Amino acid sequence: MSPEYLKKSLAWIILVLVAFAVSIAVHGGIDPVDALLIFALCFACELVDSGLGMGYGTILTPTLLLLGYDAHDIVPTVLMSELLSGLTASFFHNEIRNVQLGFRGRDFLPAAILAAGSVAGVSVGVALALNLPKDSLNLGVGIIILASGFFVLLHSRRHIEYRRWKMVLLAAVASFNKAVSGGGYGPLVTSGQILSGVSGKASIGITSFAEAFTCLLAVTLFLAQGEQLNLILFVPMCAGALLSVPFSVFAISVVREDLLRTIIGVVTMLMGALTLIKLAT
Repeated sequence: MSPEYLKKSLAWIILVLVAFAVSIAVHGGIDPVDALLIFALCFACELVDSGLGMGYGTILTPTLLLLGYDAHDIVPTVLMSELLSGLTASFFHNEIRNVQLGFRGRDFLPAAILAAGSVAGVSVGVALALNLPKDSLNLGVGIIILASGFFVLLHSRRHIEYRRWKMVLLAAVASFNKAVSGGGYGPLVTSGQILSGVSGKASIGITSFAEAFTCLLAVTLFLAQGEQLNLILFVPMCAGALLSVPFSVFAISVVREDLLRTIIGVVTMLMGALTLIKLAT
């Protein structure tokens, strides 16, 4: 870890912890015990998401439902926290050189293509989702994610040539999945980039960047329809997610590329399998 990265990480950790403590003190309605539980849960979920490019919403949303929180409070709050944590993860991935997202960086164009495609895909997906059976869509999402993980494992030790048209197609399909099912973005985008020739570390950083813009559009649509953020849920959720980012980004920077591809393939298949199991139960 470089001294510069360590300095910025420590500054970020202190800032998040201070903001979290002040928010609890100022907002009298936040129970400290519940807040710490949500904080720890979101820390763990974002640790996985920033490290592997997937898993935050997929794990967090059903867990919060089981804890008794209302879906109308969960969804926009999760999206808003993903927006902030995604931008933060992009910054730290870029700082430690897992990815190069500067205007002249090698990963800027793939990230821009995914971000633009994600915005378009969400818009189309929202419109189509109103007229298509949800179970059928979720089944398709699960199968696609499961197959993506399998092919990542199959080609984990092969060099794959980058093709721009694959990225465009990937952005459209992944963002459509996000719009119609509320999940399936990270597993498909991260594994799909690897199958398009992007390195494992870069694909994780690019996914964080692109998903942040997808969440921005989704949050904007929620707020435009009169939905509001539940601050009692948002404060600990956001703090836990933001605190975990420097840790997971550093962990990924020291993992071997071939091992990282294998891990991404296994986790992607697991996400797809869980999606299909959820439909069957």
